[in-house]
Amino acid sequence: MQYVNLPDTQYFLLVYPICLILIGAVFIAAHLWFKAPKYLLWMGLGCIFPSVALGAQTLMTNAQLRLTAPWFALFYLGGAWAVVHGMLLKANSKSNIFVATTLIVVGMALLLYFTHFDEKLWPRIVIINIVILCLEVLALPKVYDLFKKTYALEKLLCLSYVLLFAYGVIRTLIVIVYLQNVQYVNLVTTEWWMMMVSVNLLLSLWFAIIVSAVAVKERFDIINEERLRDSLTKLYNRNGFLEKTKDLFNELQHDQVYLVMCDIDNFKDINDTWGHVVGDKILCEIADLLKSNIRQGDIAGRFGGEEFIILLQSADEESSFALLERLRKKIEDHLFINHIRITASFGADRIDADSKLMSALEIADKRLYNAKNNGRNRVCFN
Repeated sequence: MQYVNLPDTQYFLLVYPICLILIGAVFIAAHLWFKAPKYLLWMGLGCIFPSVALGAQTLMTNAQLRLTAPWFALFYLGGAWAVVHGMLLKANSKSNIFVATTLIVVGMALLLYFTHFDEKLWPRIVIINIVILCLEVLALPKVYDLFKKTYALEKLLCLSYVLLFAYGVIRTLIVIVYLQNVQYVNLVTTEWWMMMVSVNLLLSLWFAIIVSAVAVKERFDIINEERLRDSLTKLYNRNGFLEKTKDLFNELQHDQVYLVMCDIDNFKDINDTWGHVVGDKILCEIADLLKSNIRQGDIAGRFGGEEFIILLQSADEESSFALLERLRKKIEDHLFINHIRITASFGADRIDADSKLMSALEIADKRLYNAKNNGRNRVCFN
């Protein structure tokens, strides 16, 4: 292939695709080797595919662009779809594969027509830009939904995606209005091409930086969440429970809050008879029963050994007692590993504010031992 002699500024612009290729490679490596979220893999592909095409096309003449347009179009369209798919994964939504495939197939068919039957460069540029816009539109509704319910940094990611789409619209209009005579000039040496590459550089790097920031924050959130979780049962540990208590009082859904201590009856006998492996499995099953039988917004934790703690939101004491009775009965009726049956005792106290947690904890603990001293397998509120 014969390459055109280009000014130094265009060789300098090759820094842009090279940077994005490296960033994309880091995203992909983070997913494959460091278990980063899957959307990062697709964002990496979205960085690499168009950068490879743009870098190569920056060094080409119009004749070379005409011959290679359909194949480089696959890189552009594939990159656009990768970003769209990544954003949909980020928004916990499914991709419309049929619509996306249809758009790409139709776009490629039109490109092949203008390559082999009507050798016009301008329509091919317009087609690529329009198909990319159509692909990006697929994610806009879900990006908007994510924007409404997420935190500040992810909101910035959503706005950055919208900014990319808006730039795509402007870029398409520029191509339609100002590049109609592209057949008669060397496209890659025009001011419009240089301007579009420069804007692509800024927006793409900005988007990649925001994606990186979101991924880093997610990783820190995971590490922090693991720090607050019990490694065996995956319930909150003591520190996690105390920390999440403040969040619950900031987002109260009911009038009253009750602190509940729960202890498995005669758990030492189970460990002595069946061993600690069986004992650990029973603890995990108890944790699952707690999680599945408390309301959304309530908090359950493991305070140590066979002792669990719950923070319940309720309208009154009667409904709290009824909920704990149902939970007690679920544990009593549940058939655990090796057909073991166990019971649990509960002690509870109402708590008015997170600042009174320790005093409520002391009262609930006393009531728990009252329940045990009065025959076990019962709920004690007073």
